[in-house]
Amino acid sequence: MHAPTSTQKSAAFDQIYQKVPPEQVARLKEFRLTHPYKQLIVGDRKWEYITCGRGEQTLLLLPGALSVGESTFPLISALENGYRIIAPSYALSLTMTGLCAGLAHILETEALPQAHVIGGSYGGLVAQYFVRQYPDQTRSLILSHTFLLTPSLAKPLWIAGKLFPLLPRKLFASILRIRLNKMLVSTLRAAKHPESEFWRAYLDEAIASELLKEVFIHQNKSLLDLARQSRFTPDDLKAWPGRILIIESEDDPAITARDRALLRGTYPNAQVHTFCDAGHASSILKRAEVVSLIRSFIDNVV
Repeated sequence: MHAPTSTQKSAAFDQIYQKVPPEQVARLKEFRLTHPYKQLIVGDRKWEYITCGRGEQTLLLLPGALSVGESTFPLISALENGYRIIAPSYALSLTMTGLCAGLAHILETEALPQAHVIGGSYGGLVAQYFVRQYPDQTRSLILSHTFLLTPSLAKPLWIAGKLFPLLPRKLFASILRIRLNKMLVSTLRAAKHPESEFWRAYLDEAIASELLKEVFIHQNKSLLDLARQSRFTPDDLKAWPGRILIIESEDDPAITARDRALLRGTYPNAQVHTFCDAGHASSILKRAEVVSLIRSFIDNVV
């Protein structure tokens, strides 16, 4: 899905971003101009991904619920001077296996034998499956504001999968907007963050895409596929030599304390950094600290 750039030159773009400081809009436009998507066909699926940066180490940045590589652009901008970066938009896959196979194929196409895999939120679920399927291509793992998908979630995901196609697109968009605003925009506004209106507009632009409902239907099916598989355990990665960093927040509205404990218990040797007041938005509210954490962690991976 290439949704965020779809309104760039239209009146709709100007309307969506009319309350956003001009310099923030200019930053997004400049990023889009200088970071075009490459395309790759894997099987019968079309993948789009951003490749940029320079350095000996490669970062595979996996996006969250929006499924768009560009949504990680603040991290891309902060890290591309020191690292090679691959930021994919997820293809419309019905299984987590197919999704991760596409990611592996991108790395192979770019002649990148290994990458530090960074996954936030939904991307963290993809990352956990990827390291188990492609351990040799995963040098380290950074899991940000994510959780462990357990078999108990299979039924709710199955029900959601039946309901999503029945919802009119406008109703689906309204429900999604409420959910995403609660997870992100409300936190930014409460903190009086200067980018709160930008991210409200960015989410609105993505939600306006005709494809977004289809993206979430496929995303739900991939999660259901993962939930029906055996639960991840601490023993899964015993033979894998990589290191893991977990980034979390005590006040994350999307991740419960139980979820955080379960994730830490599954990766008992992981380095853990816990924010006290970052909600689900540490990469925005604590951007400098998050970037420093990532750099320090990766630079110390042997």
